[in-house]
Amino acid sequence: MAKVKGKVRAIAWLLSLVYFASYIMRINFTVLIVKVCGELGREKSELAIIVTALTITYGLGQIICGIVGDKIKPKTMILSGIVLAAVCNISFIFTSNIILMTVIWGINGLAHAMFWPPIVRLMAQSLTEAEYSYASVRVTWGSSLATILLYLLCPVLLLFMSWRHIMLLCAVLGLIIMVAWVILAPKLFEKTPNINTPLPKSNEKNKKEGVPLPKYVILPLALIMLGIVIQGSLRDGVTTWMPSYLNEVFNLGEEFSIFITVILAIFSMISFTVFDFINRRFFKDEVLTASVIFTIAAVCGVALYLTNIFGIATLSILFMSLLVACMHGTNLMLIAIAPKRFKNTGKVSTYSGIMNACTYVGASISIYGFSALSDWGATILIWAFISILATIICLFAVKRWRKFRKEYDEKDE
Repeated sequence: MAKVKGKVRAIAWLLSLVYFASYIMRINFTVLIVKVCGELGREKSELAIIVTALTITYGLGQIICGIVGDKIKPKTMILSGIVLAAVCNISFIFTSNIILMTVIWGINGLAHAMFWPPIVRLMAQSLTEAEYSYASVRVTWGSSLATILLYLLCPVLLLFMSWRHIMLLCAVLGLIIMVAWVILAPKLFEKTPNINTPLPKSNEKNKKEGVPLPKYVILPLALIMLGIVIQGSLRDGVTTWMPSYLNEVFNLGEEFSIFITVILAIFSMISFTVFDFINRRFFKDEVLTASVIFTIAAVCGVALYLTNIFGIATLSILFMSLLVACMHGTNLMLIAIAPKRFKNTGKVSTYSGIMNACTYVGASISIYGFSALSDWGATILIWAFISILATIICLFAVKRWRKFRKEYDEKDE
């Protein structure tokens, strides 16, 4: 990649900081849930409804906010999301009522749905192809850094303060980042075009905006969305049940789950960089790259099945981590990069939200679906099988997706 301009780097890191704020105020309760259970005298299963509420509203909110995000200024939507998320985090610490906590956390899910679609829209409108790729990787780093920070610091902070104080700290950090956004965003982002305003005839590139999609793109888009569902089921399903698997099969202890989660976040950061390089250097096609990544995931699944048979804990951890890292790679390809191709429709936020929502359809299915399987060997084989299925699905989409890019997206590049 050519040398990135200073302004582009600033845009990438500011958006990464915003996404970092979103994760800090979204997954903090999940990290602290065991401590909350102890203080409230509740079982973890009783508090699971709170996390479920956020997952549902966040997934549905992606669609709603994606559509709305094409009608209002993306900078305004991001600001609204940060403020609402901070308010929800602060409000959450003043109640011990499960119903009220569920309502507040459900609203919090809607707040965080205001982040991703406008972020993609801002990148698509402000950056070139190479710059967009650079920024996408940095933005996704924000989520991994937030995960690492929470899982490393929360156990230490809990020695000195309550879980309520930690959530308050997360809200304060979010508000600090909000101030940075208010100050820096107007300087870094030029005024984005209003999609309802007639476009200048002299600007041939902008004339392309608002052009309806060709009908032949419907099939590859549907296949990509199905691939995203599978990606979400594997990413969240394996992440959720990995600690249980290691504890039940290898007796590694529940405490080890915190360490494992940190490993997964580190692997995800590495995977973003590696797969972005592979895509730019070799394939130059995000859907084809996604099919290759799914193939690697299938190999990891088979290898994991074999290590499960022979009872090798270290290799099981390695292959599960690689499997999750692969899913983060497909997330980058299909949810961060692919939506940019819809820029000329004037609805990049809408498509970004809809495609991201597919992840949480898969996540919801997997968290309950995988738990219904009593045999770990069968579960792992299913992980390998659906990875192969996703490979085939993406390969079927490649030809028409390339035609779509050439005729619709890249013609004006």
